Amino acid sequence: MHLRQIKTADNSAVKNIIQTTLQEFHDDLPGTAYYDPQLADLAGYYNHQPQKAAFWVVAEQSQILGCGGFGPFSKQTAELQKLYFLPEARGHGFGKEIMLRSIKLAAQLGYQQLYIETFANLDSAIGLYQHFGFEQLAAPLAGSSHSACDRWFIKDLQASAN
Repeated sequence: MHLRQIKTADNSAVKNIIQTTLQEFHDDLPGTAYYDPQLADLAGYYNHQPQKAAFWVVAEQSQILGCGGFGPFSKQTAELQKLYFLPEARGHGFGKEIMLRSIKLAAQLGYQQLYIETFANLDSAIGLYQHFGFEQLAAPLAGSSHSACDRWFIKDLQASAN
């Protein structure tokens, strides 16, 4: 398994991974990534804004097993987005690698913060965020499009760069 940038040919598999994983954890609700309008063309969404976003997939030969990246939330804040893995790709360190790449690149692109919206029932994901120094917020940032999420975290990228 290896990590690489998303390609157009990956769109269908990535959409399936995101929706399947949300269903697995019973988080396939309106107001989640399950219904994001750009879900059918994530390669187009992320690759057409290289100075603002990045997105990677976990691939084993031609099979896509996971994904994740970041995109703009506001001028100062990037948002970690769509970090999902099929069961066979979990526990191999890909979440950590995507997190490291996202933190580094978002800071290089000038973002001040990295924001995450998630669910309380995603214990492993929350543990990953906390491991990387994200702090839990009491409420979502203004302008959030994922109204169903019930946990929000933020990381100061400038503190990480020093």
